[in-house]
Amino acid sequence: MLNIYVCEDNLKQRMLITDYIKNIILIEDYDLSLELSTDNPHEILDHIEANKNVGLYFLDIDLNYDIDGLSLARQIRRHDPRGFIVFITAHSEMCYMTFTYKVEAMDFIIKDDQDNLHSRIHQCIQSAYSRYSSTNNHTGKIFVTKIGDKEYCIPLSDIIYIETSVSPHKIILHTAYSTLEFKGQIKVTLPILGSDFVLCHRSTIVNKNHVKEIDLKGRTLTLTGGHICPIAVRYMPSIHKCFQYKN
Repeated sequence: MLNIYVCEDNLKQRMLITDYIKNIILIEDYDLSLELSTDNPHEILDHIEANKNVGLYFLDIDLNYDIDGLSLARQIRRHDPRGFIVFITAHSEMCYMTFTYKVEAMDFIIKDDQDNLHSRIHQCIQSAYSRYSSTNNHTGKIFVTKIGDKEYCIPLSDIIYIETSVSPHKIILHTAYSTLEFKGQIKVTLPILGSDFVLCHRSTIVNKNHVKEIDLKGRTLTLTGGHICPIAVRYMPSIHKCFQYKN
């Protein structure tokens, strides 16, 4: 999922930008999340340090804080090298500074024209989502699925496990932040996921990197988030081997 962040010290401007973004997400029906809208740059940094998803950042330059938008962008780039940074400011003369700070900004938007502001924000969201969704951008390390008219691009590292749904011909994908049910089959999905994924049951695929504990006697796996999955007898040797290798 692509997360969106807004850092703007002017409350009126921040609410305006936030409303624009919410409306665009609703209209486009993208797999996006407006994670945080704040005047505090440290809240942005704390949040992205704790949440490793790729972000789209709309930043004011003059934040009236101990760090400005340019310094914030530089620190964001350390945590999120693939993130998309957009500056929204009243200071057009500051545009050249984005090159000095080498933060590779996606756009530089002047606040004065509100119609233009909305249009440019919309263009940035469309462009960032398109680039984020591209398999080339993720070098193949994403799982793409479609539910209705909405396409989801989930980093493989975010997937905790996948199980067969009670609904015919459907499977359920679990991450730390979402649960998605869509058309699919376990046996068809497993080869797509790669070597980090293994069957623990004919109806369940687990991500080896999310295995926290194996109970050989009870034949269960405890995964990230406290999820517990059963292990079928036939898969015990391979699961045990994976767990030993992981630890």
